[in-house]
Amino acid sequence: MKWKRVFVAVVGLGVLVSGGLAARAYRHSEAYFHYPRTPPTKPADFARAQDVRLFTSDGLELRGWYVPSRNRAAVVMAHGLSQTRADLLPEARILADAGYGVLLFDLRAHGESQGEFSTWGDRERRDVKAALEFVRAREDVDPKRVAALGFSIGSAAVAEVAAKDAEVRAVVLLSPFNTLWLAAAYDFRRFGVLTQTAALVPFWRRDIALEEVRTIDAVDHIRPRPLLIVMGSEESGQPLADALFAHVREYAQTWRIHGASHGGFSTVEPAEYPRRLRAFFDAALREETATP
Repeated sequence: MKWKRVFVAVVGLGVLVSGGLAARAYRHSEAYFHYPRTPPTKPADFARAQDVRLFTSDGLELRGWYVPSRNRAAVVMAHGLSQTRADLLPEARILADAGYGVLLFDLRAHGESQGEFSTWGDRERRDVKAALEFVRAREDVDPKRVAALGFSIGSAAVAEVAAKDAEVRAVVLLSPFNTLWLAAAYDFRRFGVLTQTAALVPFWRRDIALEEVRTIDAVDHIRPRPLLIVMGSEESGQPLADALFAHVREYAQTWRIHGASHGGFSTVEPAEYPRRLRAFFDAALREETATP
């Protein structure tokens, strides 16, 4: 009958459209794992930085730069997806000029470090742990005066490690995501579970622990240690930023930089951003705060 043919045609069209949407979401998500591996170039004003190698618990070699501390305190810095250690040079300059030891390093599968692919903060937890171990073993550093700063996926790894490592004295999270699941699926929410599920497939097939990386929970375990969260007003997912800021309102410092997108905070706020960043670490890492 005619109505049956129409019904079958409509169902077939629906299947084709759904399949096309799912395939498109999968391709876009898969593309996140394929990015240029460009070695970072050390700028002239960072010539004093030492070239270093770190070794993770799962056997990877990571490359980095270390500026020795002049005040016995140090900060470990973890960059974002498809970046290198050089992308955090603005923050590193602010702190190195103030006397802090600074460790910049390429996360796994980035820059000059080993690794086949990023895991968006999951296995990068091992990278952050290796970086902290390196800095704490330095003769120029008081191991009780070590802090960590992370951007985007680097912030996820930093938050998770700091939540379990009470010796991380202070934490700065730049453009963090609330959970890894949301970070992977949020931009594909328009067509609901269909496209969001397809977008998660590249993560599942790489055995990435989507449910374990939850910054919005990790921050609770960082308290009462100093915590600063900075985001841009033009980043995607502003409702998620609202939720995170509300969650930490009672115990953390937060700053949403008007006009900033995903990073680039020193460009948007060239005077206030360095001032706030230095003031945060000066208060958190001054010598008397490290004394039991």
